[in-house]
Amino acid sequence: MGKKAQLELSVPTTLGDITLGQYQRYMKLVEQNKDDESATDFLNMKLIEIFCNIELKDVMRIPVSEVEKVLQILAKAFEEKPELIRHFKLLDVDMGFIPNLERISLGEYIDAEDNISDWETMHKAMAVLYRPVNFRSKERYNIAPYDPSDEVSELMREMPLDVVMSSMVFFYDLGMELLKAIPNFIQSSLTEEQTYLLKQTLAQSGDGISQYMDLLKGMSLDSMPLRKPNYSNASTT
Repeated sequence: MGKKAQLELSVPTTLGDITLGQYQRYMKLVEQNKDDESATDFLNMKLIEIFCNIELKDVMRIPVSEVEKVLQILAKAFEEKPELIRHFKLLDVDMGFIPNLERISLGEYIDAEDNISDWETMHKAMAVLYRPVNFRSKERYNIAPYDPSDEVSELMREMPLDVVMSSMVFFYDLGMELLKAIPNFIQSSLTEEQTYLLKQTLAQSGDGISQYMDLLKGMSLDSMPLRKPNYSNASTT
């Protein structure tokens, strides 16, 4: 009789070990099952499947005691409160956060504001805030001009989750001052229609802060459905 193949499991220990795309997949399942109180075990299994990058059938092979350990490790990772991460590598490309938010364009601002309050579109917001670095000297750097495209946005799903979370925290900490950081020379050159659009966008910015702050709260273990598995009827050998 042959021996059972041993399952090797690589568990993320930091948010930097989890991609935005993985978190988006998980949060989509959470949203689909938010009204189902019996979905806890299912969500825990999918959480391990997605974050540990293994097949669901392999998750089912993990001993109950080990499942609880994995969930505890993941819970620890989500306790991180990263400060703004200005640079990260994406497919060996140095990506940089917008160096000077006071010079953000109206188009950049609107695209970021429209997408940062929803996990499904978070990759689009990140494509605004982080772009390839085309010049760097010590602490000074420039990033590529904003050229929105679906291809670039899709690539941002591969960025580390700690980078995403850090930029969201940064936005929240700056609050309304950040959201109103539209340069005077842009405001003075706007058409009447653009001025109206800008005022409407700024009027909604308070709601935007609340929305993505809710997202941040949702990344804490207390709010996420990383609940203790209900294995009271399970037996181990």
